[in-house]
Amino acid sequence: MMEILFKTGVIILSAYIIIQVLNIFSLLYFENDQPEKELSNDELPNISLLIAARNEEVTILRCLKSVTELNYPKNKIQVLIGNDVSEDNTQKLIEKFIKDKPQFSLLNISETLGKARGKANVLAQLAHKATGDFYLITDADTAVGKNWAREIVSHFTENKMAIVSGITLVEDKGLFGRMQEIDWMYFMGLLRSSANFGLNCTAVGNNMAIDKRAYWDVGGYENLDFSVTEDYKLYKEVRKRGWKTKNILNKNIINKSVAIENLKQLMHQRKRWLIGARELPFYWWILFALFGSFAPAIIVVFIFDMKLALIFYLIKLTLQTTSIYILQNKLNVRKNFDYLISYEFYSNFISLATMIFFSLPIKLQWKNRKYSV
Repeated sequence: MMEILFKTGVIILSAYIIIQVLNIFSLLYFENDQPEKELSNDELPNISLLIAARNEEVTILRCLKSVTELNYPKNKIQVLIGNDVSEDNTQKLIEKFIKDKPQFSLLNISETLGKARGKANVLAQLAHKATGDFYLITDADTAVGKNWAREIVSHFTENKMAIVSGITLVEDKGLFGRMQEIDWMYFMGLLRSSANFGLNCTAVGNNMAIDKRAYWDVGGYENLDFSVTEDYKLYKEVRKRGWKTKNILNKNIINKSVAIENLKQLMHQRKRWLIGARELPFYWWILFALFGSFAPAIIVVFIFDMKLALIFYLIKLTLQTTSIYILQNKLNVRKNFDYLISYEFYSNFISLATMIFFSLPIKLQWKNRKYSV
């Protein structure tokens, strides 16, 4: 029995190392994150920005201000903001900000449309008002990059390209925020490198664009079964209908989200992601299992062979640091090796805490709403 445990631990650690090597190879080898050509203002399509807002008085102005600074022809942008029954000053702040901006519109959402609920319901109703050829989606707590819109639509050159998704990072205010930034960047890198091998996962809900033809091909959010991860649901359905998707690692398509303030909120965010991930293909659950099993496996191997466990751990740390360093270079993100060491402790703790929190009978709470899922 003990020998089986040891061999199982070694197999898990070896598989993890192989995945990390493939991840680095993918990030270094594949270089298709630049658009085929830079579109002139005349060539740029009409776009509609869809923003769902619920209780966002702290962040909404930051988001809207960033939208006004987009490097995109003003006459080709429509900005639709859906106020999802906010209980704070979100509505008043939006109304004041957009009163002299005719390209901005505010819709107060109080009813549901079809099967849609929560954020998906807001986006579903905004889509009915959208006039653009492409729908660009971000969140009210996210500041978009200056060249975001111009760059992301430039990737819709391939036939039947439905969704192009960029990378979102977390603003690094304080150590907790910095750890979240590295975590998001690391995950986005895995998302991108996996797609390079044909293991598609999802789009990033606060940094994505969808061709309106693909959106309406699936009937819009109101015709999709409810999911707390509405971005994955839409992504999955368009791919089922033969449309293509693309994940981009490009410094010009980086949006910045506000960091989660405390551990409790972070656990609910992780629980939301894992609930939505139930519908992912089996190979993604194998990857999740390998990443989640690294810590228990290293402990088991350590009990039987301390030297071997140390070797595995040093290899893991080296590969993880290397992949993050590659991403920082690609995205022109500042580097701090002290933070990378801190991230090792953070990621191990968060992985364990997430496993425990997910298994507890606690209802998911997101944006001051509870979900029974």
